Amino acid sequence: MTSTSNPKVPEKKDQVHRVLLGKKQILVTEDEPLLVQLERAGIHVEYQCREGYCSSCSIKLLWGNVIYPFEPLAWVQSGYLLACCAIVKSDIEIAFFD
Repeated sequence: MTSTSNPKVPEKKDQVHRVLLGKKQILVTEDEPLLVQLERAGIHVEYQCREGYCSSCSIKLLWGNVIYPFEPLAWVQSGYLLACCAIVKSDIEIAFFD
């Protein structure tokens, strides 16, 4: 007697999105925060806590969508994102302003 089980359905792969920063473009996924992926691409972002507490990693979001898997404790100014905890959900364009 043989038994058959339903084959495991493969999980949907993370979406890949473009991040535009001036003339640079990098590809990111939805599986980790933007800060980690920017660092991996050689883009320096100021940060202190990496937990959404301090807002040191605030970056101007020119267009596109990000989400936060947990509500950051730091205040996020309208039109900005916290790179340490933002998950990119579409193509985005960001800018660093002093």
